[in-house]
Amino acid sequence: MMRRILMGLAACLCGAVAWSQEASSRVGWSLTAMTEGEWNMTNGNTSWVNYLEADVNVGLWKGATFEGMAIATYQAGGAVDNDNLGLSNIYADENKPFRLIQASLRQSFGDRFFVSLGLRNVDVDYFTTPATGLFTGASDADYPILSLNYPLATFPLSAMGIHLEYLPAEGLTLKASVYNGMANDDFNRQFRFCPASDGVFTLGCISYEIPTKGEQAASYTLGYVYGKTPSDDGSVHEKETGFWGLVEQPLVMFGKSQLVLLGQGAAMTSRDTPCNGYWGAGLVMNRIARNNMTAGIVCNRLLFADGDETDIECTIHCHLTSWLSLQPALHIIHHNKHNFVAGLLRLSLELGN
Repeated sequence: MMRRILMGLAACLCGAVAWSQEASSRVGWSLTAMTEGEWNMTNGNTSWVNYLEADVNVGLWKGATFEGMAIATYQAGGAVDNDNLGLSNIYADENKPFRLIQASLRQSFGDRFFVSLGLRNVDVDYFTTPATGLFTGASDADYPILSLNYPLATFPLSAMGIHLEYLPAEGLTLKASVYNGMANDDFNRQFRFCPASDGVFTLGCISYEIPTKGEQAASYTLGYVYGKTPSDDGSVHEKETGFWGLVEQPLVMFGKSQLVLLGQGAAMTSRDTPCNGYWGAGLVMNRIARNNMTAGIVCNRLLFADGDETDIECTIHCHLTSWLSLQPALHIIHHNKHNFVAGLLRLSLELGN
């Protein structure tokens, strides 16, 4: 009898371990926390900005995954200047303890076709490349022709939509998305798709990636935007179309370090929009020294109706541990015929499986 009991307990224990391993393999999670201090060295304004992000991916049936993301934002001191380019990609004017950014179902059909349906964010779907991801400026998180011309699902907003990805050949990716035309961060207004009143917004691109000897692959992207959103008085829907492109080209290796060229730009086909165009160019060096630091410099130029702007950013990302990093950045900005210099210091914590 005792032998049967022990064998039963062993079987239950093995089953529990197997279930735990299966559950952990089906559930992915990550937690990102950032805090940064900002200082406008020209006028003396200061600000304290905080950002918290929680992500979860849960495997369901075969090829299906639930994708969830929520953020919290808090800032004290306000923006250190009134520029349009923005020196921080985690700054939000309104403090909110909870914003739902993503809640969607992703279904894969083989290894080459994916469909996601639900609440989504443009930044997550399109603007996550390694070189642009280094910089703290808001214009490197998503293109200004999107965030300044449309009430679009960019940080910190989201909208209902459908996102498709197709990989017809090795290194080649096609993406296309349709979102509700008016994004929001209020829970009671996010889960709506109302083209008649809110309009629609579509975004897509074709990307090609070539592996290289270094850490980062060469990548080339060409994309389009089309929006049909309500006018200021809500009487008609205005149609606006634009194009955007991105190049991240590794140049040379210095030991294990890799120098990467960054080039990006965007333009609207119509000239009655606030932001008519944008371009940026920079250099990124990865895997510097023993702790694999990454450093970069970029120049962003915004063509805006109220006056063009230029932002030159220099930054370095330092890993203190595998989960803790420090990033100082310096911005030199020319905005509406006045110049200012601003610096920030960002501390980031990243955990997950």
